[in-house]
Amino acid sequence: MILVLSSFAAAYAGVIALLVWKQDALVFPGAGRGDRGHGGDPHVRVAHVVREGGAAFRVAVAKPAQDPIAVAVYFCGNGEDLLSAAEGALTMSDYGMEVHGVEHPGYGASEGPPSVAALMAAADAAAAQARRRADELGVPLVAIGTSLGSFCAVHVAASGQADKLILRAPPASMLDAAKARFAWVPIGLLLRHPFDNLGKASRVRCPALVLHGDKDRIVPLHQGRSLAEAFAGTSRLIVAQGYQHNDVPFEKDGPFGASITEFLGL
Repeated sequence: MILVLSSFAAAYAGVIALLVWKQDALVFPGAGRGDRGHGGDPHVRVAHVVREGGAAFRVAVAKPAQDPIAVAVYFCGNGEDLLSAAEGALTMSDYGMEVHGVEHPGYGASEGPPSVAALMAAADAAAAQARRRADELGVPLVAIGTSLGSFCAVHVAASGQADKLILRAPPASMLDAAKARFAWVPIGLLLRHPFDNLGKASRVRCPALVLHGDKDRIVPLHQGRSLAEAFAGTSRLIVAQGYQHNDVPFEKDGPFGASITEFLGL
């Protein structure tokens, strides 16, 4: 019996050590995979922005066919890069917005390494650029975030830079998201990247819209619900019936396009 317990303890310790060693790869699986570019769409231009500390990151800017009725800063999810940011920017530009899609530090050709500080610094710099553009046009600024990008969008909204906030599949925190996958691991003692949406929610006073799939196994629905309920401003949660973590559509002609259009009120 003692031998069995000792073997189990050794195996458990080995798994814990592996998770600690591979933590950055688990938290930032899209980092360091090379540069796929922005896809070459003629409606997208790529800008280089410098965050605090001097490191540069890339932003894919997509403009609508008509004069913009808003400017949006879009933060894509994990495992995504400039190509994903460009695709998201093009999708959201169909709503009549000029969209600035951000490639996270450490992803694609944007300088890293990725970390909470690096992503928040990039979010501040991207939002400042988008805010200047919105003020120049005399239109509102919308912060949009998907999954990992929701931490950046909530940060921007909590700092008072955004007029509206849209989130897709947002974790309450990285700790909560990790616990959902590794409930048997003392995550709180091991986590090096404490992204936290819920901790900033009380400072988000702009209107917020949260879309979350009810079949999401990566970030369970209750996390999006608790976040929507914690915002200081008005908020609405749309439960995307039958959708998982990575497939909730943002398209204007999709199942949630009318709700997004109504929320934007533009």
